[in-house]
Amino acid sequence: MIQDELKIESIPESAWQESRRSFMKRLAGGIAAGGALVAGYGTSTAASPPQDLDTAVSGTDPGDERYWHAVRNQFLLRDNLALMNAANLCPSPFPVMEAVFKYTRDLDYDASFQNRIKYRQIREDTREKMARLLGAHPDEIALVRNTSEANNAISSGYHLQTGDEVLLSDLNHPSNKSAWEVKSRRYGFKINYVSVPLIPGGEDEIIDAFERAYTPATKVMSFTHVSNTTGLSMPARQLCATARERGVFSLVDGAQSFGALKIDLADMGCDAYSGSAHKWFMGPKEVGVLYVRKDSQDAVWPSIVSAGWRDDVDSARKYEVLGQRDDAALTATGRGVDFHEKIGPDRVEARMRQVATAIKEGLTELPGVTLSTSMDPALSGGVVIFKPGDLDPRKVFAKLYDTYHVAGAGMGPNVRLSPHIYNTLDEADRAVAAVAEILRDGV
Repeated sequence: MIQDELKIESIPESAWQESRRSFMKRLAGGIAAGGALVAGYGTSTAASPPQDLDTAVSGTDPGDERYWHAVRNQFLLRDNLALMNAANLCPSPFPVMEAVFKYTRDLDYDASFQNRIKYRQIREDTREKMARLLGAHPDEIALVRNTSEANNAISSGYHLQTGDEVLLSDLNHPSNKSAWEVKSRRYGFKINYVSVPLIPGGEDEIIDAFERAYTPATKVMSFTHVSNTTGLSMPARQLCATARERGVFSLVDGAQSFGALKIDLADMGCDAYSGSAHKWFMGPKEVGVLYVRKDSQDAVWPSIVSAGWRDDVDSARKYEVLGQRDDAALTATGRGVDFHEKIGPDRVEARMRQVATAIKEGLTELPGVTLSTSMDPALSGGVVIFKPGDLDPRKVFAKLYDTYHVAGAGMGPNVRLSPHIYNTLDEADRAVAAVAEILRDGV
């Protein structure tokens, strides 16, 4: 995406700029207070759901921060916790959480075949919702268990042999890198890696690097859409178009884009796409999505076959014959789509970017901090990676949580903050102010 595409009317650019202008003033106040950021916290134990989201935000414009406070209240989050770990695990909003509880109770109350038969239709309803959200046809959607399983369905199911080549980004997640490497040792195909700069000068630099790496033997090209280790967002549409022009199968690992970015798979043009519900989608645990383009399904065999298999299945459903599933979680996945659509996928993306941008802009003002994630919206998503000067990043990661109640991740020599729609702009400022205090006081 380019910057102009992010200007959603309901979140005007003025709101972004106001956040930026007020940040340094609040940051200075936090540092001056010396310990002002160290606040007490409680453990939220709310047992009853909040107002329905439509009711809670009624009459409030999404450009108003109160709208997003109402969204945050849809989550059972610990008081004063700035949870910024969406790249790893997100909480589910109340409607999703309650659906898991409701249908788990139903299954435990009556696990008979007669009671459970209704879940077949509910699963199909969920598939249709997911297809609508992702710009696909229901026959192209398999409901699997996570991104890792989806990626491995492709690397195990696409037939490769000695002499074939697979083209991978060197930023790929292990489920889309190590998995291919293990299989290359087994089947004898070759892997070529594409390296791009930490912060490229533009999308063309990435596209050119991939184009130079193709050979006549390349059969598969795969990349992680948004890197979990650098925050780099790949130009998916252009990379998939280049692969298709060469007759090369393309797999996009969407672990860090599914639920964060507005995705239109028909427009993206990939042959396969993977995602996990437990990350940015904010859905139930152990549910994932595997998209396989209709005209590409004959090239991918199912890697797991169990009870319920039928030879005449001519759709992506053949990739989800996985044995007994958690019907409650699958049902709640449909509620997750409902939640996204109530807010709007484009609005979810814009808000996520707004909070992530506030954090990146704040971090760039701190002496000693090295930001590894591009400021360009076309080259970044919601994953923010930075090096905290000469401090031990693991200790910074720990102190952010233990002292300041900011939950991120330690990533090798870096710290990762990955905010989402349940984070407020005040939390973005608080996170940066906490980093500033740690840099000043040490760990």
